[in-house]
Amino acid sequence: MASTDSHVIVIGAGITGLLTCQGLKKAGIPYSCFERDASMNYRSNEWTMAIHWARPLLEDILPKEVHDKFPTIACNPIAGIHSGLYPIIHGETGELITGVPYTEGLRVPRSRMRALCAEGIDVQYGKTLVDIAFNESGKGVVATFSDGTLVSGSMIVGADGPRSRVRETAMGDAELAATTSFPIFHTNMTVCYNDAEKAKYVREKYPTSYLALSDRSFHAFQSISSMPDGPDHPESWIFHMAMAWMGESDNTMCYSERLALIKARADGLGEPARSAFMWMPEDTEVHKADISYWISQPWENREGRLTLVGDAAHPMPPYRGQGLNHCVNDVSKLLKGLIAVHSGEANLSETIAEYESEMIPRGKEEVTCSVENGRMLHDWNKVQESPVFRRGFKPMDGHDTRQGQEIAQTS
Repeated sequence: MASTDSHVIVIGAGITGLLTCQGLKKAGIPYSCFERDASMNYRSNEWTMAIHWARPLLEDILPKEVHDKFPTIACNPIAGIHSGLYPIIHGETGELITGVPYTEGLRVPRSRMRALCAEGIDVQYGKTLVDIAFNESGKGVVATFSDGTLVSGSMIVGADGPRSRVRETAMGDAELAATTSFPIFHTNMTVCYNDAEKAKYVREKYPTSYLALSDRSFHAFQSISSMPDGPDHPESWIFHMAMAWMGESDNTMCYSERLALIKARADGLGEPARSAFMWMPEDTEVHKADISYWISQPWENREGRLTLVGDAAHPMPPYRGQGLNHCVNDVSKLLKGLIAVHSGEANLSETIAEYESEMIPRGKEEVTCSVENGRMLHDWNKVQESPVFRRGFKPMDGHDTRQGQEIAQTS
């Protein structure tokens, strides 16, 4: 017998929250989605992301008309969804160190991925969650927002990112739910050279993206982000660039001061990385990324009435390209359970317990690995021992959990 009282409250309209809503809508499960930002593009800082091992799961999550558009949002629309080797190059020589294999990979700009996932989804923006109450009957949940809005549902899903408000409720303590800062000076930039020859040169050898590792222990990354006027107009191409090295971030620096630091390091790089960074316009906005993590651990799910997905459940450093893939995996597994609950074939409490019993250890393992990988990639003496060199982009299985305990104890 189908459940008639299912209503899922989704907090957060980032990619993970929107994917959750797409799957719920496709399955005919009522939902409401709330986002604290005033609009989808309220925060305009852009970056690109890779979908690789989890990409096939999107076909089950999304309606066909949305899924079929994925090739159109690729950073490199000529390549689209493709298989190959991801290039990791030596920063100073420009020579290939290794190619990391992937199958049916897709690199997308965050804004276009989010816009595609939002198609047909009703999102209530400007809604900041302030409280979650659970009915004494053991059924139902009430979410309260800062504007006084109260919304009732059968359960609440926290998809509200690394600093999740829902995670605070799940852990019962803001300190236990707090992220740990990853001590790295990480910058992101959106760059247009406004010069066809420069744009063609910096991507000639590596058409979509590359990661350059310097023997001075920093990384330089470049990816095509979009081709606004098409592949025949390279003067309009937009690139996502990043550079990072271990050390505490300086929040007082302005864009030009950060740019000067980046170009000082880039001056010693080989091609194409040297020109890619040295040619950045002087008015480039160099955004500082606050990289943080939270090692997944069990929480109170209130008989299945509360759970977490994506960065709310396992925020991790981005240095092995795993974050979005695990978000997709979470959504896929959670939806399968909720569909069974909605059809009357499963119990909510047991379903969420089963979902979390797989997801929490997986999240802990991957966060631990990503922290380890981030440190090793920025230490030239340990680069080739890092998980991305040993494991590539495959999800971890059997990573030493003692390392997770050591990270938790020393953070």
